[in-house]
Amino acid sequence: MSDGLGGSGDRARDGAFRGSLEQYRTVMNAIDDGIYRLDADGRIVAVNDAVLEQTGYDRRDLLGEHFSVLVGEDDVARLERELDDRLETGVDPDATFDLAIEAADGDRVPCEVRFSVLEADGEFDGVVAVVRAVDEESERDRLDSIWETYESISSVIDEADVGVFVLDESSDVVWADETVETYFGVDRRDVIGRDKRAVVEETIRDRLADPEGFAETVLATDDDAPVEQFEFRVADGPDREARWLEHRSKPIESGRYAGGRVELYYDVTDRKRSEQAHQESEQRFRSLVDAVDEYAIFRLDADGRVVSWNEGAKRIKGYESSAIVGEHFSTFYTDGDRADGVPERNLERARTEGTAEDEGWRVRADGSRFWANVTITAIREDGELQGYAKVTRDMTERREREQQLQRERDLTERILETSPVGIAVVDPDGVTSRANERMTALLGVSPDESSGYATSQRDMYDAEGRPLPVEERPAARVFETGEPVYDREIRLDRADGSRRWLSINAAPIGADGKPVEQVVVTATEITDLKELAKRRKQELEDRESELAAVRLATNLLETGDRPVDELLAEFVSELPRAFRYADRVATQVSVGDHEAVTDGRGSFERRITTRTSTASGTPIRIDVGFVEPPPEDEPEPFIDEERDLIDTLATLMKFHFERREYIDELQAETRRLEQFAYAASHDLQEPLRMVSSYLQLVDRRYADALDDDGREFLGFALEGAERMREMIDGLLAYARVKTRGDPLERVDLEAVFEDVCSDLEMRIAATNADVSAEPLPAVAGDESQLRQVFQNLLENAIEYSDDTPRIRVSAERRESEWIVSVSDDGIGIESEERDQIFEMFQRLHSREDHDGAGIGLALCERIVERYGGEIWVDSAPGEGSTFSFTLPAVDASPEG
Repeated sequence: MSDGLGGSGDRARDGAFRGSLEQYRTVMNAIDDGIYRLDADGRIVAVNDAVLEQTGYDRRDLLGEHFSVLVGEDDVARLERELDDRLETGVDPDATFDLAIEAADGDRVPCEVRFSVLEADGEFDGVVAVVRAVDEESERDRLDSIWETYESISSVIDEADVGVFVLDESSDVVWADETVETYFGVDRRDVIGRDKRAVVEETIRDRLADPEGFAETVLATDDDAPVEQFEFRVADGPDREARWLEHRSKPIESGRYAGGRVELYYDVTDRKRSEQAHQESEQRFRSLVDAVDEYAIFRLDADGRVVSWNEGAKRIKGYESSAIVGEHFSTFYTDGDRADGVPERNLERARTEGTAEDEGWRVRADGSRFWANVTITAIREDGELQGYAKVTRDMTERREREQQLQRERDLTERILETSPVGIAVVDPDGVTSRANERMTALLGVSPDESSGYATSQRDMYDAEGRPLPVEERPAARVFETGEPVYDREIRLDRADGSRRWLSINAAPIGADGKPVEQVVVTATEITDLKELAKRRKQELEDRESELAAVRLATNLLETGDRPVDELLAEFVSELPRAFRYADRVATQVSVGDHEAVTDGRGSFERRITTRTSTASGTPIRIDVGFVEPPPEDEPEPFIDEERDLIDTLATLMKFHFERREYIDELQAETRRLEQFAYAASHDLQEPLRMVSSYLQLVDRRYADALDDDGREFLGFALEGAERMREMIDGLLAYARVKTRGDPLERVDLEAVFEDVCSDLEMRIAATNADVSAEPLPAVAGDESQLRQVFQNLLENAIEYSDDTPRIRVSAERRESEWIVSVSDDGIGIESEERDQIFEMFQRLHSREDHDGAGIGLALCERIVERYGGEIWVDSAPGEGSTFSFTLPAVDASPEG
């Protein structure tokens, strides 16, 4: 407006006015009253032509000057106070001020001033002032003229997105802008001149989402009330759009409509939608956070005090929200960590780096400790720190598993490095990723080179000495076929010119059905054995003595329960074949009291004798000699390899008989324990019957003579004797599972289930239990014992139900066995108690709550284990239990 109203193009931009610059300039210069545009610092940035006529100044003399060049100090202070009040309240009332303008020639021109506040992007951007000189006209004409002047800029106000109502002192609507028509869907001509209450009740209220609330609020405003502000929503309609409006109202303190009010309506729909979306997002987030109970998720303020608390935090840390909100988060740290300043360092690291992660011991509300993984994240808004989000996970079980795995890895590492066998892990590209020291020694590489060693770097040969292609080598074959390779003999030619023979085993590493991820290769040096075989082949090409000895040793290791005499007889008959002069050699072997001698040899000259004994002291002796002298030209009748062979066979025999003795001892101990349990439970029955009989006799004859305490004590004794009888009967049944069980035969589980239901008919009827079963198969077992299993499980299902018991029995085939399941909807079992319930005399509840001796499930387990099966339970508190056990199918029964 450099030529009309003055000021630069940048200053001409005003967010509240959307008319074009030229239209604005034309309107302003056509108005007879002076119009000033002041910036935020009070400097004149634009004036219309009327100002120049009023003051006698040239436009260039005013632009850029502070408005105080035109008014006195008192008027400046008065205008600044009114401006501060409007900025604070956000309301521009329809008010005028009387003051004097100092013209260029020094005269003071009496004027009336009316001004409005301007904003840009929510910030104060200056004012627009309308100034009219006052002459001798009547007060009415003067006010009308000023209003007409103000009317001349109403078109500009109509361009702003602000609805305006002006009320006189009688609350009649004297003016409204076009935006009001848009917002409320009304015609200004139907509103102006009517009472505000009538406009609200008859025209506006039915257009609102909450008509009662709006009417009550807007009509309750007192004429003398200070600034009024509230929000409401306009409903959608044919003549209007749904939108949120903010209502502002302030009394008019001076001027023509002093005593009235000006009401402004701002469209805040976008802000309300944003707020609502934010609230919904925050609510969804809070719901999500509260639903996650695996993690403790909570917020801290900027000082580290707890301001929110989810269910996961309650479960992990043990604090109720009311007990922890407001407390400092260092409460969760150990005394040592607090003394070392760990909480403060973690918070500072999150503040400076944005996030901080830590693992360590934390303390629950009950004082117990748990290993936690903690992440603290700083929350900022517009760069200012608002607080922190803290996520904690209980990692105690994982840490224990990691420590156990580490111990196992350490043990494995020690085993690998001390193993006399070479061990390596090979990747699909044929490169070794891990090798122990023995393997590096066998390959002839340094430990540093082993991790990058590839089998293709070294020439290999098969047992016949032919070059072995890379794709035919053990690891490559395993990667190709997925099947292990055993006892593959290969020859390595080392850099120093030496040759080594290795026996290679290779096995895949990876999940079943998936490609092989790695291959583990073991290597045992057999160079000496190969050289020995070579020498033997050269010396004794027509004999297979070493092969016979190896087969004999293998038979010894793999022998099951063959009688000792039979084993020794075979041994002495085969052993001579391992010597050069087999037809002249005789052998004698003794193990404890058992002894065998080569048939028809009688006495012979013992030339090789080896002795050893088992761990339990059983002596073992092998004697080898000649019944006929060896050839006279033989300087050494027995070579070193033959002597070593005898020592090796003696050691193998020692291992074999030690294993047999250990197994025999375990079996004997098991039989003794079973006999003891049976004898103890059987022998206790007679004295218990006597005690019980005498107690019952006392009860019948002398109960009336006893006082209340005596009868109570007698009742305790009778009850205890009955419980002891149940325990002895259960123990006796437990001991008889294997010793007194019938041979396994085909058993129809359908019939067994029906018999058990018939036996429990009274119990089922008394509890109104719903017991049903799917078709059940035939299995291999002992019918009486299987009846006991079903009876114990059904009785438990009935006993441990809160309401009407619902029990379902089903069966599922799995390869050579059946999985039978008994499900109920009872009280359930804690996870840590699932294994405990199968132990003898273990009870999870008092006898006042549930009867029983604590033997039933242990008896079920022993019966199932007799058939080579297993029993387990799937359960959760309040969700019932499913007991499952396996039984052999009739076509795959084990030995009874």
